[in-house]
Amino acid sequence: MADIRVVTDSGADIPKDLVEELGIRVVPLTIHFGDEERRDGVDLTPEEFFRRLRSGELSRTTQPSPADFEQVYRVLAEEGADAIISCHLSAEMSGTMQSATLASRLVDVPVHVVDTRSASMGIGMVAIEAARLARQGAGVDDILARLRGIIAQQRVLFMVDTLEYLQRNGRIGKAQAFLGGLLNVKPILTIDDGVVAPLERARGHAKAVSRIVERMVALAGDKPQRVAVVHGDAPAEAASLAEQIRARVQVAEMFIAMLGPTIGTHAGPGTLGVVFYPA
Repeated sequence: MADIRVVTDSGADIPKDLVEELGIRVVPLTIHFGDEERRDGVDLTPEEFFRRLRSGELSRTTQPSPADFEQVYRVLAEEGADAIISCHLSAEMSGTMQSATLASRLVDVPVHVVDTRSASMGIGMVAIEAARLARQGAGVDDILARLRGIIAQQRVLFMVDTLEYLQRNGRIGKAQAFLGGLLNVKPILTIDDGVVAPLERARGHAKAVSRIVERMVALAGDKPQRVAVVHGDAPAEAASLAEQIRARVQVAEMFIAMLGPTIGTHAGPGTLGVVFYPA
């Protein structure tokens, strides 16, 4: 059986216990507060990050360098990896894919770099599936075919407390159309072909959550779904959304994940969303 390892980046927001359980290697993006640099998940926790964001500090991100990826790939090769599957942030949102691709050409082990066309657990669930399949003995071609199927079917629905963070960090994409909206109108967004795109506006938080659930119900139909509820330091709201989803959608598996600093920089505190695909 081939030894296939899985790598991702800190934009994936995979809960730490799952990262450890599945042996996924996470390459961190760098978070900048002014001149101060921290590495997502290494010397900056989501809790500290959101505390600083809420206190008014501004953050920005920079992608890992090709050398950062090369180092991880070389370590995995030395550990006996026969192949590496590296799953990353949409190339439309970050240069992380480019760094991973450049690094893949510098090592002797075959590295298959996958553009998930997504963010947060949209990356995370792809990496989790890759790691699980590798542990079950699936070959590289079968794993990559399954990942392509997930990426094609996976949906993302989310709401942000404010578009300010997406705009400030240049990740607003097609949601630019929602700027200058009315007070207390919450934008409901998606990720469409790798970029943030607008869906609708809802009056108030509760209505926005309700519309996310209704849209998910319509998209999921009666097929069992693998689901991730994601949140920007809003655990109670995430638990409530998860409960509403379970009541109306056939859930095969559900994760609840807090946004890390990489995605939190762009989405901001109070973000709430769901990622799902047919199980």
